[in-house]
Amino acid sequence: MYKWKRLARTAVVAASAAVLVTGPSTSAQAASGTFAYNRADTGFRQVMENPADDECIVMPGGGGVVDNFTDTVATLYRDEGCTVPQDTLAPNSGGAYGGATVPHSVFFG
Repeated sequence: MYKWKRLARTAVVAASAAVLVTGPSTSAQAASGTFAYNRADTGFRQVMENPADDECIVMPGGGGVVDNFTDTVATLYRDEGCTVPQDTLAPNSGGAYGGATVPHSVFFG
């Protein structure tokens, strides 16, 4: 009986060590490509390379002209918290926005 407990304890320790060394099996994904927008407040171009999926990304200054040259659908939101949807951009597409309706955040995935 003691032999089996010892073997089980050794297996748990080994498995725990393996997880610590290799990391958890969940890994962050990213949209492949470039997402860019002209800031609505200054006109300056902002570029994101391979933006993260499943994460709300704030677009400082709001997006006047937005280009989604990634391989993932980008959902634009009017607020900075990704709660008020505005538009959806398919991969390799874009849009232009103005006035009070410029998007302030984006979500990929």
